[in-house]
Amino acid sequence: MSPQRSRLHRAVDGLFALLYPGAESRSDTPASAREVRAMTAALVAAVVAAVVGLIVFRGAVPIWGPVSPGSLGLGLSAIAATLAAAVEHTRFPLPAIPGWSRGAVRVQRVVNVLAIALVHGGIALLFVGVTIAVLVRGFVGLEVDVFTSTVIVTLLSAAAAYAATLSAGDVRATRLSTLFAIFTTGGIVVAMLTTADAEWWKLHFSELGVGSGLSGTVFNATLIVGGLLLASLATLVAPTLRAWAASAPPSRTRNVGLVGWAFVIIGVCLAGVGIVPVNVSLIMHNTFATGMAVVFGALLIGLRWLLDGFTRTFLLFSDIALITIAVSAVLFWPVQYYNLAAFELVAAGIIFVWLVIFLRHIDAAAPAGGRASDAAAPTSIPG
Repeated sequence: MSPQRSRLHRAVDGLFALLYPGAESRSDTPASAREVRAMTAALVAAVVAAVVGLIVFRGAVPIWGPVSPGSLGLGLSAIAATLAAAVEHTRFPLPAIPGWSRGAVRVQRVVNVLAIALVHGGIALLFVGVTIAVLVRGFVGLEVDVFTSTVIVTLLSAAAAYAATLSAGDVRATRLSTLFAIFTTGGIVVAMLTTADAEWWKLHFSELGVGSGLSGTVFNATLIVGGLLLASLATLVAPTLRAWAASAPPSRTRNVGLVGWAFVIIGVCLAGVGIVPVNVSLIMHNTFATGMAVVFGALLIGLRWLLDGFTRTFLLFSDIALITIAVSAVLFWPVQYYNLAAFELVAAGIIFVWLVIFLRHIDAAAPAGGRASDAAAPTSIPG
């Protein structure tokens, strides 16, 4: 700890001792330290939001508008959540994938920080957006003064920073999969609600990414960030599966490394679908989309050998998921029972459910101390 930081800590401790003279019972657990950092992040975000609000607001304004507590709170809460998540996750990064070079590990950590920070910022946008929409609907025509506007912005920013710090500092496989499902589902729903093409569903989901409007931007950004987050899951999947494989009976076909790489490739393909919309390059867009489907299908088929000895219940569930997707594909073509958009919706729902259950199973199957969440968890409080 630097001398300047030590003096700052002593000054803060002295101030607290003056305000609250009772003896403090200190707790040095990682959870309590994270709560302190979350409160600190919330306080910083609140102060910044209050200052910005007092500068921006002039007189009574509606809850939503170009200059309003809704629009300013939406932007500041997203920024607060993004920065808070990035800072906290940098403090406790995910473990490196065994066998990767030093350069690859650096790239992996940059991708992890970007993905986790952006997904928390995106989720903050979704939740704050819904909150503002409820307020606008519930208080039609209401205008609020400078003080009330500033309080709304301050509370939204502080809550976003607090929640993002707690979430990003304790990343587990199941939590990361939940964040992925919430973020991608929410982003696609927002794109559906804001699209100018009311008949997009007659074509395919990729139609939502066409154009430079809000719908296209939200849809493509959701796929890009979701792909980065899915690739980051390999960081948690690989060490957990290695720990399970080390304690499982020997197998000549087991290859947990390929499972981790499958997550990386699927994530890259998902991001590629967003980077190259269908109206930019149909060939590249379809190549990424097809590659994602092929790798996922191959993963489901190969699990019985790649994860030889894994829980039979989950392997049966994977077979059922694969069969369901295959039947849905046949119903789309050649039967033409429903269109491509309906098939994509069914397939995406199955993949989300499979992903969440798979991550829960590998966390449960790994021996104590071998989970990636255990490896990532801090064992001491950094100074």
